[in-house]
Amino acid sequence: MDNKSKENRIDLLNGSISSALFWLSLPIMGSQFVQMAYNLFDTMWVGQIGNQAVTAVGAAGSFMWIGQGIAMIPQVGGQVMTGQSIGEGSLEKARRYARETVQLMLFLMLAYSLACIVFRYPLIEFFKLHDKATAAAAASYLAIVSLGHPLMGYNYAMQGLLTAAGDSKTSFKYNAVGMVINIVLDPLLIFGIGPFPVMGVNGAAIATIFSQAVTSVLFARFMMKDSYLFGDFGLLDRPESKEILHIVKLGAPPAIFNIGYASVNMLISRIIVTFGDAAIAIQKIGGQIESLTWMTGEGFSYSMSAITSQNYGAGNYKRVRKGFLTGAAMMTVFGILVTALLVLGASPIFGLFIREPEIIAGGAGYLRIVGLSQLFMCYELATTGAFNGLGQTKLPAALGLILTVARIPLCYALMPVMGINGVWWAISGTSILKGIILNILFLIRVRKLEK
Repeated sequence: MDNKSKENRIDLLNGSISSALFWLSLPIMGSQFVQMAYNLFDTMWVGQIGNQAVTAVGAAGSFMWIGQGIAMIPQVGGQVMTGQSIGEGSLEKARRYARETVQLMLFLMLAYSLACIVFRYPLIEFFKLHDKATAAAAASYLAIVSLGHPLMGYNYAMQGLLTAAGDSKTSFKYNAVGMVINIVLDPLLIFGIGPFPVMGVNGAAIATIFSQAVTSVLFARFMMKDSYLFGDFGLLDRPESKEILHIVKLGAPPAIFNIGYASVNMLISRIIVTFGDAAIAIQKIGGQIESLTWMTGEGFSYSMSAITSQNYGAGNYKRVRKGFLTGAAMMTVFGILVTALLVLGASPIFGLFIREPEIIAGGAGYLRIVGLSQLFMCYELATTGAFNGLGQTKLPAALGLILTVARIPLCYALMPVMGINGVWWAISGTSILKGIILNILFLIRVRKLEK
């Protein structure tokens, strides 16, 4: 396993930047597509039940989003500190950061899982859903899927750590196995095919947990056999408080941003529910489709963080700038393609996920408006990864949070004129601003580094 791990690692400090960035990014993007596939297939199968089921999963899914935000504290902080330690040539320090990343992740996600289960009813009550059966289904789904939060967090931690070491292939393979299992189990458990009883939305939650567990087992086996980053790994060893603080210091800003992003999304759900519960279904499905860009850009962000952190640790600032420009060019091509896909194919794409013509028409409007911001979302995510690699996580998080919160007053300002489309324009416009501003700020920062 150790020899295989060595073969999978890419040298981020030497050689062609475009080649290193491409081959590191490709499996990470694949892993992000796998995560997107989890959500898309869940949405597609649940959508066959009806828009009430989609609404239930969408409401509960908001708290999964917050859980992913919390997981970013050890994931981002651990990846950056591990990558910089490798760039400095200190493998022993990198191993300590790897161990403490996993320890912190498991602690945080166990606590969050317990909170979601205990307070599931008041959490779902936040959305003020009109239908009591939908609210009950959302609370049940949340309780079940929350059992998998520690598994999800552990998988995220391992993916970040392996990426920091230049190995993105291993994560992709393990995540792909989990995806296949989820795809197979979804219809069996949702609709009660064969020996399985009909479970509805709860079946989707159980399928997700089981597939995450399989992925976690594969990562655990890798950890026990790999001697490069996980040599002498002691999960129960006492963590170093100083290094835990380093991880938290770097990981907290992007985590706060993502939690804030999820919270704003939940507030927007409360705003649009005034247009009816079906509006939540449009937001849920539209968000899943839009995750084509989000997941790909976020995966590329981890690559940008890895190549930036290692070269920053090695003091090679020219390579940092060249890596950013190369990554921005790659994201430009992808962003233009996704924009064209969502704007031109809005109705047939949305129709893949639900049958009601009225919701398809509303969803097509969502995709056409938000589709215009996809290129700039790519810029935002790639640049955030580059900033994170420098260890400067506060600036992109602060800017992102300010403009995301600005969506709330923008919604109220635009809705009287545009109706629900005003909400979609508030989302799209702020995404465009984030992408433009972050690009300019990073170029200014990297020029100062070179001088």
